[in-house]
Amino acid sequence: MTESASVRPVRRIFDGRNDSDSPALVRTEGGAPSGDALVDGAYDTLGATWDFFRTVYGRNAIDGRGGPVDAVLRGGEPGAIWQGSRILLGDGVVPLDAVAAQYMIGVIRHTAELESYGQPGALAVSLGNVFGLLAEQYSLKQTAEESDWLFGRGLLPSGEATGSLADPARFGQVAHVSAYDETVGEDGGVHANAGIANRAFHLVATELGGNAWERAGRIWYKGLMGYAARTTNFSAFRFATLGAARELEMPADVVAKAWSAVGVDR
Repeated sequence: MTESASVRPVRRIFDGRNDSDSPALVRTEGGAPSGDALVDGAYDTLGATWDFFRTVYGRNAIDGRGGPVDAVLRGGEPGAIWQGSRILLGDGVVPLDAVAAQYMIGVIRHTAELESYGQPGALAVSLGNVFGLLAEQYSLKQTAEESDWLFGRGLLPSGEATGSLADPARFGQVAHVSAYDETVGEDGGVHANAGIANRAFHLVATELGGNAWERAGRIWYKGLMGYAARTTNFSAFRFATLGAARELEMPADVVAKAWSAVGVDR
Protein backbone atom coordinates (compact mmCIF):
# COMPACT_ATOMS: atom_id res chain seq x y z
CA MET A 1 0.00 0.00 0.00
CA THR A 2 1.24 3.48 -0.81
CA GLU A 3 -0.83 5.41 1.71
CA SER A 4 -0.20 5.89 5.41
CA ALA A 5 -1.16 3.05 7.70
CA SER A 6 -3.02 5.63 9.79
CA VAL A 7 -5.74 5.93 7.14
CA ARG A 8 -9.14 5.15 8.64
CA PRO A 9 -12.65 4.83 7.25
CA VAL A 10 -15.06 7.76 7.31
CA ARG A 11 -18.38 6.11 8.04
CA ARG A 12 -21.67 7.99 8.16
CA ILE A 13 -24.85 6.20 9.11
CA PHE A 14 -28.20 7.79 8.33
CA ASP A 15 -31.70 6.75 9.39
CA GLY A 16 -34.12 7.11 6.51
CA ARG A 17 -37.19 6.46 8.67
CA ASN A 18 -38.71 5.04 5.48
CA ASP A 19 -37.90 8.26 3.61
CA SER A 20 -34.48 7.94 2.00
CA ASP A 21 -34.79 11.41 0.45
CA SER A 22 -34.31 13.16 3.80
CA PRO A 23 -32.43 10.81 6.15
CA ALA A 24 -31.15 11.88 9.55
CA LEU A 25 -27.46 11.48 10.38
CA VAL A 26 -27.33 9.21 13.45
CA ARG A 27 -23.71 8.07 13.76
CA THR A 28 -20.39 9.33 12.41
CA GLU A 29 -16.85 7.97 12.42
CA GLY A 30 -15.48 7.53 15.91
CA GLY A 31 -18.77 8.42 17.55
CA ALA A 32 -20.16 6.53 20.51
CA PRO A 33 -22.59 3.67 19.87
CA SER A 34 -26.09 4.96 19.31
CA GLY A 35 -27.88 2.23 21.22
CA ASP A 36 -29.85 1.34 18.09
CA ALA A 37 -28.83 -2.19 17.08
CA LEU A 38 -29.41 -1.57 13.37
CA VAL A 39 -27.37 1.63 13.38
CA ASP A 40 -24.47 0.16 15.31
CA GLY A 41 -24.58 -3.08 13.35
CA ALA A 42 -24.42 -1.21 10.05
CA TYR A 43 -21.52 0.89 11.38
CA ASP A 44 -19.58 -2.26 12.27
CA THR A 45 -20.39 -3.99 8.99
CA LEU A 46 -19.26 -0.98 6.97
CA GLY A 47 -16.05 -0.99 8.98
CA ALA A 48 -15.43 -4.66 8.23
CA THR A 49 -16.13 -4.05 4.55
CA TRP A 50 -13.81 -1.03 4.40
CA ASP A 51 -11.08 -3.02 6.15
CA PHE A 52 -11.40 -5.91 3.69
CA PHE A 53 -11.00 -3.73 0.60
CA ARG A 54 -8.27 -1.65 2.21
CA THR A 55 -6.22 -4.51 3.64
CA VAL A 56 -6.51 -6.96 0.76
CA TYR A 57 -6.66 -4.67 -2.29
CA GLY A 58 -5.34 -1.34 -0.99
CA ARG A 59 -8.60 0.45 -1.79
CA ASN A 60 -9.10 3.53 0.39
CA ALA A 61 -12.89 3.78 0.56
CA ILE A 62 -15.38 3.47 -2.25
CA ASP A 63 -14.02 6.44 -4.18
CA GLY A 64 -10.39 5.36 -3.69
CA ARG A 65 -9.53 8.72 -2.12
CA GLY A 66 -10.65 8.21 1.45
CA GLY A 67 -14.07 9.76 0.97
CA PRO A 68 -17.02 9.07 3.25
CA VAL A 69 -18.78 5.73 3.15
CA ASP A 70 -22.47 6.42 3.64
CA ALA A 71 -25.28 4.03 4.46
CA VAL A 72 -28.97 4.84 4.88
CA LEU A 73 -30.99 2.52 7.11
CA ARG A 74 -34.73 2.04 6.99
CA GLY A 75 -34.80 3.51 3.52
CA GLY A 76 -38.02 1.80 2.57
CA GLU A 77 -36.41 -0.94 0.45
CA PRO A 78 -35.43 -4.44 1.62
CA GLY A 79 -31.88 -5.75 1.49
CA ALA A 80 -29.03 -3.61 0.20
CA ILE A 81 -28.94 -1.38 -2.90
CA TRP A 82 -26.34 1.00 -4.29
CA GLN A 83 -28.07 4.34 -4.78
CA GLY A 84 -26.05 7.12 -6.39
CA SER A 85 -23.34 7.68 -3.79
CA ARG A 86 -24.48 5.57 -0.86
CA ILE A 87 -25.64 2.15 0.23
CA LEU A 88 -29.34 1.98 0.94
CA LEU A 89 -30.24 -0.65 3.54
CA GLY A 90 -33.54 -2.05 4.64
CA ASP A 91 -35.33 -2.34 7.95
CA GLY A 92 -33.47 -5.39 9.25
CA VAL A 93 -29.94 -6.60 9.80
CA VAL A 94 -28.15 -6.84 6.44
CA PRO A 95 -25.36 -9.45 6.20
CA LEU A 96 -21.75 -8.53 5.49
CA ASP A 97 -21.68 -10.09 2.03
CA ALA A 98 -24.69 -8.06 0.90
CA VAL A 99 -23.21 -4.79 2.17
CA ALA A 100 -19.81 -5.58 0.62
CA ALA A 101 -21.51 -6.44 -2.68
CA GLN A 102 -23.02 -2.95 -2.86
CA TYR A 103 -19.73 -1.40 -1.72
CA MET A 104 -18.18 -3.12 -4.75
CA ILE A 105 -20.88 -1.70 -7.02
CA GLY A 106 -19.86 1.71 -5.72
CA VAL A 107 -16.21 0.97 -6.50
CA ILE A 108 -17.22 0.01 -10.04
CA ARG A 109 -19.09 3.30 -10.45
CA HIS A 110 -15.87 5.13 -9.53
CA THR A 111 -13.63 3.04 -11.82
CA ALA A 112 -14.75 1.03 -14.86
CA GLU A 113 -18.30 2.49 -14.78
CA LEU A 114 -19.70 -0.68 -16.30
CA GLU A 115 -23.00 -0.13 -18.08
CA SER A 116 -26.01 -1.38 -16.13
CA TYR A 117 -27.57 -3.31 -19.03
CA GLY A 118 -26.75 -6.60 -20.76
CA GLN A 119 -23.40 -8.31 -20.28
CA PRO A 120 -21.59 -5.34 -18.69
CA GLY A 121 -24.45 -5.07 -16.20
CA ALA A 122 -24.38 -8.81 -15.51
CA LEU A 123 -20.63 -8.57 -14.98
CA ALA A 124 -21.12 -5.73 -12.47
CA VAL A 125 -23.69 -7.79 -10.55
CA SER A 126 -21.33 -10.76 -10.59
CA LEU A 127 -18.44 -8.69 -9.27
CA GLY A 128 -20.69 -7.57 -6.43
CA ASN A 129 -21.61 -11.18 -5.67
CA VAL A 130 -17.98 -12.29 -5.84
CA PHE A 131 -16.42 -9.59 -3.69
CA GLY A 132 -19.31 -9.63 -1.25
CA LEU A 133 -18.71 -13.32 -0.63
CA LEU A 134 -14.94 -12.82 -0.50
CA ALA A 135 -15.45 -10.21 2.24
CA GLU A 136 -17.44 -12.77 4.20
CA GLN A 137 -14.79 -15.46 3.67
CA TYR A 138 -12.09 -13.01 4.76
CA SER A 139 -14.04 -12.15 7.91
CA LEU A 140 -14.45 -15.85 8.75
CA LYS A 141 -10.88 -16.73 7.64
CA GLN A 142 -12.51 -19.34 5.45
CA THR A 143 -10.62 -21.03 2.62
CA ALA A 144 -12.03 -21.88 -0.80
CA GLU A 145 -12.30 -25.47 0.33
CA GLU A 146 -14.23 -24.57 3.50
CA SER A 147 -16.75 -22.17 1.95
CA ASP A 148 -20.16 -23.35 0.79
CA TRP A 149 -20.12 -20.47 -1.77
CA LEU A 150 -23.63 -19.32 -0.89
CA PHE A 151 -24.39 -15.61 -0.66
CA GLY A 152 -27.23 -13.43 0.57
CA ARG A 153 -27.99 -15.52 3.62
CA GLY A 154 -30.20 -13.48 5.94
CA LEU A 155 -31.77 -11.25 3.32
CA LEU A 156 -34.90 -13.40 3.12
CA PRO A 157 -37.24 -13.90 6.10
CA SER A 158 -36.43 -17.62 5.92
CA GLY A 159 -32.73 -16.93 6.37
CA GLU A 160 -31.94 -18.92 3.26
CA ALA A 161 -29.31 -17.83 0.76
CA THR A 162 -30.24 -15.94 -2.41
CA GLY A 163 -27.50 -17.28 -4.67
CA SER A 164 -24.54 -19.60 -5.17
CA LEU A 165 -21.27 -19.03 -7.00
CA ALA A 166 -20.80 -22.80 -7.23
CA ASP A 167 -24.27 -23.66 -8.54
CA PRO A 168 -25.99 -20.59 -10.03
CA ALA A 169 -28.83 -22.65 -11.52
CA ARG A 170 -29.97 -23.67 -8.04
CA PHE A 171 -31.15 -20.08 -7.54
CA GLY A 172 -32.39 -19.39 -11.05
CA GLN A 173 -29.20 -17.87 -12.43
CA VAL A 174 -27.65 -18.82 -15.75
CA ALA A 175 -24.51 -20.98 -15.52
CA HIS A 176 -23.43 -21.13 -19.19
CA VAL A 177 -23.40 -18.70 -22.10
CA SER A 178 -25.57 -21.09 -24.11
CA ALA A 179 -28.47 -20.19 -21.78
CA TYR A 180 -27.79 -16.43 -21.78
CA ASP A 181 -31.11 -14.58 -21.98
CA GLU A 182 -31.63 -10.82 -21.90
CA THR A 183 -35.41 -11.20 -21.59
CA VAL A 184 -35.24 -12.56 -18.01
CA GLY A 185 -35.78 -9.92 -15.34
CA GLU A 186 -34.74 -6.29 -15.54
CA ASP A 187 -31.97 -4.49 -17.45
CA GLY A 188 -31.33 -7.29 -19.90
CA GLY A 189 -31.32 -10.07 -17.34
CA VAL A 190 -28.34 -8.77 -15.38
CA HIS A 191 -29.09 -10.72 -12.21
CA ALA A 192 -29.85 -14.02 -13.93
CA ASN A 193 -26.91 -13.81 -16.34
CA ALA A 194 -24.45 -12.85 -13.61
CA GLY A 195 -24.32 -16.56 -12.83
CA ILE A 196 -22.06 -17.12 -15.84
CA ALA A 197 -19.22 -15.00 -14.46
CA ASN A 198 -19.99 -16.18 -10.92
CA ARG A 199 -19.35 -19.79 -11.89
CA ALA A 200 -16.19 -18.89 -13.79
CA PHE A 201 -14.82 -17.23 -10.66
CA HIS A 202 -15.77 -20.18 -8.47
CA LEU A 203 -13.96 -22.58 -10.80
CA VAL A 204 -10.79 -20.48 -10.65
CA ALA A 205 -11.00 -20.03 -6.89
CA THR A 206 -11.48 -23.71 -6.12
CA GLU A 207 -8.80 -24.79 -8.58
CA LEU A 208 -6.26 -22.39 -7.05
CA GLY A 209 -7.41 -23.21 -3.52
CA GLY A 210 -6.44 -21.51 -0.29
CA ASN A 211 -7.74 -18.05 0.53
CA ALA A 212 -9.77 -17.01 -2.49
CA TRP A 213 -9.40 -13.31 -1.71
CA GLU A 214 -5.62 -13.65 -2.04
CA ARG A 215 -5.54 -15.57 -5.33
CA ALA A 216 -8.62 -15.61 -7.57
CA GLY A 217 -9.83 -12.38 -5.94
CA ARG A 218 -6.62 -10.57 -6.85
CA ILE A 219 -6.92 -11.72 -10.45
CA TRP A 220 -10.52 -10.48 -10.70
CA TYR A 221 -9.75 -7.21 -8.94
CA LYS A 222 -6.75 -6.46 -11.15
CA GLY A 223 -8.80 -7.41 -14.20
CA LEU A 224 -11.41 -4.85 -13.19
CA MET A 225 -8.99 -2.07 -12.29
CA GLY A 226 -6.49 -2.57 -15.07
CA TYR A 227 -8.56 -3.59 -18.07
CA ALA A 228 -12.32 -3.06 -17.72
CA ALA A 229 -14.33 -0.20 -19.21
CA ARG A 230 -17.99 0.75 -19.63
CA THR A 231 -18.77 -1.81 -22.34
CA THR A 232 -16.67 -4.72 -21.04
CA ASN A 233 -18.57 -7.95 -21.68
CA PHE A 234 -17.78 -11.52 -20.62
CA SER A 235 -15.34 -12.07 -23.47
CA ALA A 236 -13.47 -8.85 -22.71
CA PHE A 237 -13.37 -9.67 -19.01
CA ARG A 238 -11.98 -13.10 -19.85
CA PHE A 239 -9.16 -11.29 -21.63
CA ALA A 240 -8.80 -8.96 -18.64
CA THR A 241 -8.47 -11.77 -16.12
CA LEU A 242 -6.03 -13.65 -18.32
CA GLY A 243 -3.87 -10.54 -18.51
CA ALA A 244 -4.18 -9.98 -14.78
CA ALA A 245 -3.17 -13.58 -14.01
CA ARG A 246 -0.05 -13.23 -16.13
CA GLU A 247 0.86 -9.92 -14.49
CA LEU A 248 0.41 -11.48 -11.06
CA GLU A 249 2.36 -14.57 -12.12
CA MET A 250 -0.59 -16.84 -11.44
CA PRO A 251 -1.69 -19.71 -13.70
CA ALA A 252 -3.50 -18.14 -16.64
CA ASP A 253 -4.37 -21.60 -17.96
CA VAL A 254 -6.64 -22.12 -14.93
CA VAL A 255 -8.43 -18.88 -15.77
CA ALA A 256 -8.81 -19.82 -19.44
CA LYS A 257 -10.16 -23.26 -18.52
CA ALA A 258 -12.75 -21.77 -16.16
CA TRP A 259 -14.07 -19.32 -18.74
CA SER A 260 -14.23 -22.11 -21.34
CA ALA A 261 -16.30 -24.19 -18.91
CA VAL A 262 -19.00 -21.50 -18.93
CA GLY A 263 -18.85 -21.09 -22.72
CA VAL A 264 -16.63 -18.00 -22.93
CA ASP A 265 -13.81 -19.27 -25.14
CA ARG A 266 -12.59 -16.05 -26.71
